[in-house]
Parts: sequence; structure tokens; C-alpha cells
Amino acid sequence: MQTTAMFGPVLPELSKVEDMLIQTAEADYPPLSLLLKHVLHTKGKRIRPALVLLAAKFHHYDLDRLLPIAVAVELLHTATLVHDDIIDRTLIRRGSPTLNSIADASAAVLVGDYLFARAAAHGAQINNIRAMHIFARTLMTICDGELRQAFNRGNWRQTKEEYFQKIGRKTASLFAASTESGAVLSSAPEMAIEALREFGYNLGMAFQIVDDVLDFVGQEGELGKPIGSDLRQGTLTLPAIYALEQYPNDNPIAAILERRVEGEEWIQRGVEMVTNSLAIRLTIAEARRFGDRAKSCLAILPANECREALLAIANYVVERSH
Repeated sequence: MQTTAMFGPVLPELSKVEDMLIQTAEADYPPLSLLLKHVLHTKGKRIRPALVLLAAKFHHYDLDRLLPIAVAVELLHTATLVHDDIIDRTLIRRGSPTLNSIADASAAVLVGDYLFARAAAHGAQINNIRAMHIFARTLMTICDGELRQAFNRGNWRQTKEEYFQKIGRKTASLFAASTESGAVLSSAPEMAIEALREFGYNLGMAFQIVDDVLDFVGQEGELGKPIGSDLRQGTLTLPAIYALEQYPNDNPIAAILERRVEGEEWIQRGVEMVTNSLAIRLTIAEARRFGDRAKSCLAILPANECREALLAIANYVVERSH
């Protein structure tokens, strides 16, 4: 029922996106094809392609123009996950073995690169300079965000503003690109394009903030990865920032991130420090603020089933936190 509320107006089209993703996994070289199938068949909710399609429904809806970019944003997202898992040495994602846990690192890197290239090839099919520019700009922005995270690994002195800059580039930029490109390809007026881009950006910010909450309070079976993964990887997120602000002295989080202490006992102490403080409540409040901003962006659009679907997605993204 939740999926219908969020994706109902574009469910038939999403099945076509899925078919194209399956076709992407068919490569001439069988070992490559096996690895692609492993990555692409471990699927998420496909929120990003749904955003492309829903954003286009308000104006001139041409599915033939939209499908390539809808597939491209999902391939781009998948490629970033592959490279993330390599960098973070993650072994499990969505409850399944990651690519780097079943193949050597060099092969996993090249599969990620292959997915980036296939995403670019799909994006080039649309023959729209503005949409292609959005896609290229977004790829650069995501890389910028990933580099910010990599260079700040273990740095527990990052500010909230630096955290927002990082997730804005690393996560929110692709949400914004999804809604903006859908609006552009539907020949929407500039006000609508801007509104949908801002909706996507704020939705992406809320999405990542809630993901960072779930890393401390989620269920391992649902997360598909261990609780406290960010601490293990030396990544400072908003809940940890708030916990450090509340308890600046003798805080295990700083010691964990600087690798002065190691082991599951210390990770558990760090997680408990966050969950026993005001950090989770403050972080969820921040996610709600971004979610509310996203919903307010839709006010200028027609009140129809597509706007209701986008509102349902915004509500879902924030409600995952509890």
C-alpha cells in the first residue's frame, strides 16, 4: 500500500526501468555479466527513477525521453554504492554480500567504472544538452562529496555545516538531479523546474540524515548492515556531532574515530552515547525540517495524484526514522 501511495502514478513505467536495468546486466563477457547481475538484482526501492518520472508528469510526459535518464540515475547511484563499499570495506549491503566481498578490489572498481559509463551512455541517449549537463554536473558533485568524506575520515571536529555540505553533494545532489531532469525533459516552465529541483535536494538531505539516524537505532536485519557502521568506518554523522556537543569530555566517539581505541565494545559504547543523549531527537528534528521544506516546494504545482505521490515519498523518507 505504501509503494502504491508513493509510486502509483508511475508503477507501470518503473517496471520498464527495471527491465532496462536487467538488460544492462547482460554483457558480452560472462564474468562481468555475473557481477553486474549480482549488483543490479540486489535492488532498493528505485526512488530516484521514480522521482524522474513523477517530476515529468506535471507537464509534457514523453516516456521514451524519460526512460534513459531514469535508468541513468539508478545506474549512477548503484555505481557510487559499489565504490563506497570498496572504500569502506563493507561486506554486507541490503542483507546481501557486497561486490567487493565476492570479487577482488580491482574487479569491483572496474565494475563500478563500467556502471558509471553505462549511466553516461543512457544519459547521452536523451539528446538534450541541458539534461546532459545536469547529469555531468551531478557526477562531479557526487565525487566532490565522496572526497570530502574520504579526506575527513576520523576527523571528529567537523561542524554541522560541513556535514550538510558533504551530504548535499554526496546524496542530495542526485535526488535534485532526478527531479530537475524530469522537469526539464517535460518542458516544464522555469519556476516548476526550480521548485522540483529544490524538492529533490531537500528530500535527499532528509533521506541521508535519516539514514544516519538508522545507523544508530535501526534493526540490523532491516538495515542489511551492522549497527554503528559509520563509527567503524571513521565517518562522522549528525547524530555523533550532536552527541559530541552534548558530551564534549571523555566521549568515546572521538577516540573511536581517531582509532585510539578499537573493538566492538567501544563501538557499542559509542552507539549508546548517541542513543542515550538528545542526539537522535535533534537529528530527526533536522530531517523533518528538510522534509517540510521539500513539501513546501510543491505548493506551486497542480494538486493531482503526482503531487500526492511526491508528498507521500517525503513523508516516507522522514517516517523511516521511527
